Amino acid sequence: MAVNYNDDRFKAVETQKENALKELNDSYGSMVNSTDQYYQQQIQASKEYADKQAEMQQANTDFAIEKIEQEKQQAEKDYTKEQKGAYTDYQRQSNAYGVNAEQMASSGLNNSGYSETSKVSMYNTYQNRVATARDSFNKAVLNYNNSIKEAQLANNSALAEIYYNALKTQLELGLEGFQYKNTLLQNQMSAKQNLEDSYYNRWHDVLDQINKENELAEQIRQYNENLQLQKQQLELERQQAYSNNSGSFTLTDSSNNDSDAASYYGTFSNGYQPKGISGYGEVSQSGKTVKIIKTASNGKVTINNQNVWKTPDGSLWYWDGNSRTYKKYKGQKSIAI
Repeated sequence: MAVNYNDDRFKAVETQKENALKELNDSYGSMVNSTDQYYQQQIQASKEYADKQAEMQQANTDFAIEKIEQEKQQAEKDYTKEQKGAYTDYQRQSNAYGVNAEQMASSGLNNSGYSETSKVSMYNTYQNRVATARDSFNKAVLNYNNSIKEAQLANNSALAEIYYNALKTQLELGLEGFQYKNTLLQNQMSAKQNLEDSYYNRWHDVLDQINKENELAEQIRQYNENLQLQKQQLELERQQAYSNNSGSFTLTDSSNNDSDAASYYGTFSNGYQPKGISGYGEVSQSGKTVKIIKTASNGKVTINNQNVWKTPDGSLWYWDGNSRTYKKYKGQKSIAI
């Protein structure tokens, strides 16, 4: 008998498998998403921490440069002050009406060679003083600019180290997240394969069960077919026995249109009557049964329940399939033949 693959049991296994696969995929999908979110949060935290460190580093550098700029501005103010002071001193000393001029006049040195030399000396002193102040200022500015450049370079180096360390941490987190996620996916594949194998076995269990049912159904069909053939053979033998009119308690059939035989012997409700029981009318069921136990030559035991029939005189009869005759029933619960 062909297997019906549309059987509801196959469909049930497939439905259960699909539900289990969905639950498995949902579970691992949730874990994978959680893993992605966790490591993305860690990476983002690393970036924010690096940005905060860089911000602090830049702020410190800016503050240091600001102080240098302030010192630079102060140096410029000092230079300007010194330049103005030198000029003021020069003007005061070289003033024709000043103290020096009065001293020169009282000494009779005005318009003398000494007077001219003194003026040149004062001017040279003024120029030297301005030149010295300018040189000091230029050196200070150079030093301040170098300090600013060094601070900027140091800042760039510190920022580079901050972001290098942050990038290193982010790469490590990314690799760790990838490895963990890959492990989850491998576990998911393994669990999915185990689930597939489990439901494959269940599907084949259903197939085996259906094959057994089909095999049993075929055995029953063959049994019923053989039983029908046996009944047909028994009917043929009964008709032959009736025709021979042996007078024994053999099976006769009232359906053979022999109305005289039917009225003479009486008939069972299934159309049969016990030949040889004369003078009685229709027999009836007594409500009792007897187990007929038959053991075949191969040891197989067959048990059939037979009705016990009652004739008008009160006697009871049962059908003996072994001798194919009706025999008197004496109250036995079971009879071995």
